[in-house]
Parts: sequence; C-alpha cells; structure tokens
Amino acid sequence: MVDDTNTANNAPEAEQGGLLSSAWNMGAAAWNYASQTVSSFMGYEELNVIDPTTGKPVKAETDMSDQRQKAFTDYKKYLGKDITSLVILPVWIMQPFTMLQNMAEIMEYTDCLDTAAVTEDPYKRMAHVVAYTMGPFAAVERAWKPFNPILGETFEFEKSDKGIKYLAEQVSHHPPIGASHAENDLWEYDLVSAPKTKFLGNSVEVYPIGRTRIKLKGTGDVYTLIPPPTKAHNVIIGSTWIDTHGEYKLINVVTGAKVILTFTECGWFSAGRYEISGHVYDPEGVPKLYLEGKWNSHLDCMPCDDEGNPIPDAEPERLWTCEPKPEKDPYQFTKFAHILNSCEGVNPLPSDSRRRPDRALLELGRSGEAAVAKHALEEMQRAEKKRREAEGDGWKPRWFTPLPADAQVHEHEPDNEACPQFEFNGEYRKLSAKEAAKPDDVQGEGFDPWQYADMHETITIKKVEAQ
Repeated sequence: MVDDTNTANNAPEAEQGGLLSSAWNMGAAAWNYASQTVSSFMGYEELNVIDPTTGKPVKAETDMSDQRQKAFTDYKKYLGKDITSLVILPVWIMQPFTMLQNMAEIMEYTDCLDTAAVTEDPYKRMAHVVAYTMGPFAAVERAWKPFNPILGETFEFEKSDKGIKYLAEQVSHHPPIGASHAENDLWEYDLVSAPKTKFLGNSVEVYPIGRTRIKLKGTGDVYTLIPPPTKAHNVIIGSTWIDTHGEYKLINVVTGAKVILTFTECGWFSAGRYEISGHVYDPEGVPKLYLEGKWNSHLDCMPCDDEGNPIPDAEPERLWTCEPKPEKDPYQFTKFAHILNSCEGVNPLPSDSRRRPDRALLELGRSGEAAVAKHALEEMQRAEKKRREAEGDGWKPRWFTPLPADAQVHEHEPDNEACPQFEFNGEYRKLSAKEAAKPDDVQGEGFDPWQYADMHETITIKKVEAQ
C-alpha cells in the first residue's frame, strides 16, 4: 500500500524561496473520485487516501471515466519527478486562472504594506510586512491547476485608489519563470517565481522557489521572503486538500533583523492544521515580538520577553484577517481572485491573461471549446520556438531585463541557477493611459503575446461563436 503521510517534505537547499502565490497546487475536484482500476494501472492495488479528520488512511469508493483512467495511467512514469511544465494536463482539471494571476494574489492585502511603510518601530514594521504576505497562503487551498502562461504573456492590475500598479510577465517557458513588479508612493514589490514540484502518486509537493524583494521607500528597508513548501494530498483518489508546513523566513537584508515562523503540519484529526507561530528577532537574534495565528484566517502580534515568551496579560493585536470566502464557489475562488479575473473597467495589453480564449471559455463553462483553444495555443507556442531556432532568433522579455549570472543573492535565497534574476525595466510606466474597453472585447479576445504575430490566426470567443 502507498501512504504519503510521512513522505519527506523538504526540497533540496537550492529549491527554496519565492512567494507561495507563484507556486501552483496540482489536484482537482474532478480527481476526487478515481477507480480502483486506475490504481492497479498505476501499480497501486490499494492506493490509500490521507484523511486529516480521521486517525488512519482510508480507501475511496471510486468511479471514473475512461478519459481520466487513461490520464492517470500515463502519470505513473512521472513519479518522483518535477511536473511543473512536464505534463500536458487536460482542461478538466484546470481553473480559469493563470499562474500570472496567481502571482498577483499577493496584492490583496496591500493595506498591511502601507501600514508597515509608516510604522516607526522597526520590529512592528516587519510584523506588518509579514501580515501582507499572508494573502497567498489563504488562497492556496484552491485545488485546481492554473493555466501555464504562454511565453511573453502578461497580467496587469491596478488599485487606482491606492496608487498601485502591478505587472507580471512570463519571462521563460522552459523552465517556467514569471516575473512581477508593483509599486506605489510608499513601497516597491518584486518577484521572480520559478516553482518546482514533485509527483508522489497520490500527492504533489510544491516548492515555491523564487526571489521576493520588498522595499519600503521611506525607511530604505529591503526584505527578502523564503516561504515554506506546500503539499496537495489525494490528487487522484479521495477529497483533495492542501497543507502548507515548514519554516517561513522574512529577512531585512539591510539591518539583519528577521522573522522566523513555523507553519505546523496537519496531524491526525486535523491537529495543528493551519497554525503558525514564531518571532520577530533583532539583528543579534533576540526575540522582540511574538506572532501567532492561522494561515487561512488571521495573524496576531504580542510583545514578548528576551526568551520569546509573550508578556503575561498583554493584549494581542490583530495584524491581518482573511476576507470571508464566497460560499459554494465552483473553483473556490476568493473575492479577490474574482476581481483579478474581471474584465470590467480594464483595457489590458494584448498579451494579458484575461484575453486568453481557453481561460475565458473555461470560465464560461465551455470546457470542450476551452480544451480545443488550449491545444491551439500550445501548438502556436511550439511553432514559434521552431521558427526561432530555424532563423537563429533570440527572445527577450518586453517589461523585464535579465540580470547577469553573478547578480547579488541574499542569504537563504536560491542561487541564480535555480532562479535567474530579472529586473523591472520601467518601460511599462511610459505607456499612455487607455480608456476602458467593453468587457466582451477583453474576455477571451485579441490575445497576442507572440513574437511572430504574422504566423498565427487569432483565436477569439467571438470567432468560436460565429462558427
């Protein structure tokens, strides 16, 4: 029998860093029922299901279509491998969201970062930065896989009332790497996301390899973030559930102060699930504040003594509260995820994820047409690669510039081989403002991330409907 409960969760040393919102969780509600026939095809006669609410593994009563049977039979050869971009996955396990949109989920709780930027106490300031980074953890329980971005695909987002502009671009296809930048008058945020995964049979481990830099303009503080890995359980048989556990680090690379949190692994009967706790330390390693909470709901802060013990009778201060999630949402989207998917009041670049026809068709519930569009886009990307190779052309990002291989790497960050560095080049700021387009002219319309646009026929929802 296979029991994933005690499978090692630690990635190799180089496979650390980045922001969890850049990692994707393989698994789907469509996978919650799988047949015993599939188990035997994969070489597991009695594949166990890990149920966090009981005291032992259980078996699943299962039923599955021939389509799913064949898909999961094929996955046997990927056991123990990185499947981030290796497996071409069917559209029925996708969510109408891309990895670039996943990366943008860090923009939900920017008020916490605004507060950090104007907080005088340096340790309380760090605690508010930690609160800002909680958003992607709270959104990670969505089990469907986002679409892999096309090379050159982008996603842009704006909070005009806060003066915030955000832009992400897919800067590499193999390996898949996305880069993003956001800023307002108080801070700058940069991420290079290069996640790795490991397929373990009935679970998938996700290592959020990447490089997160947060700069507060008024204080000059620069923070780097190293989040813990995530594991998706029961991706083939049983009800899929997500756990994030391990060590979280936020380091002020200017002063040496740091935050170290422990994300508790879910035990039997859900013991410890979601719990986080730790301290803000000064540069000498002396605890200054105690932090605790749950990564799916809240984060509190309390003063502590030099041993790290909370001061008796001290009132905890709530730094972050997760927004309530919509009930019975078909993809378990947060309210903010719906905002990121909205085509109201925007006129994004032709390369924007909201213009992808496969994503848009899936959002409209037209999964068959979405599958056809997804395959067509993948074929276009392969055709572009062949032409580049035939003509000896290179490719470079439009909005980000690759840095040299010896670019500075801060303590605990992955090296430049595991996660190459890219820098926002500022060209996006030079674009003229555009009037908002009609939503129907954005949703699945005009998608063009291509280097050789002349060799492609644009796929749009309107063309599909006209056929």
